[in-house]
Amino acid sequence: MYVSMPRNTVCYRGRDPMVYESPAVQYQGAFNDVLRRLFPHPRKDQVNLDGRIMKLVHFIDSQEGSIGWDLDHACRELRLDISGAYAARLFKRCTGLGVREYSKKKRLLMAAERLTTTDIPIKAIAAEFGYQSLPHFTRRFKKQFRLSPTDFRKGRAA
Repeated sequence: MYVSMPRNTVCYRGRDPMVYESPAVQYQGAFNDVLRRLFPHPRKDQVNLDGRIMKLVHFIDSQEGSIGWDLDHACRELRLDISGAYAARLFKRCTGLGVREYSKKKRLLMAAERLTTTDIPIKAIAAEFGYQSLPHFTRRFKKQFRLSPTDFRKGRAA
């Protein structure tokens, strides 16, 4: 005989029903702690970053979420005297992250900061940082912060 139970109740064969509570992910701490967790420190054997990579990191950080730049063009503009492919390999070796991965994380961090400091609609923030659809932005945001943008904003407001 099948007994209808609430969605959060789990019943194993021959046992009493148990209430299932989904794990709530909450982050308590400073924004700098989030940054430290998201951007791993370089390996100890490569503490000294290459000067060219430092320039490239500064360039990516200064783009403020824009997505219309090309790595080859950036290398020429910064006069790094290396190809885009070599810059990508060197960047990953020095930082532990690929250029695209670093750029995406940086964009999401900037979006998270915008969520906490303004009341701009989430859809507008997503568009501002290059996401063409809100569901895509929400998926990426959840993957990085383990919270939806709405929950992140509510959690920071409290």
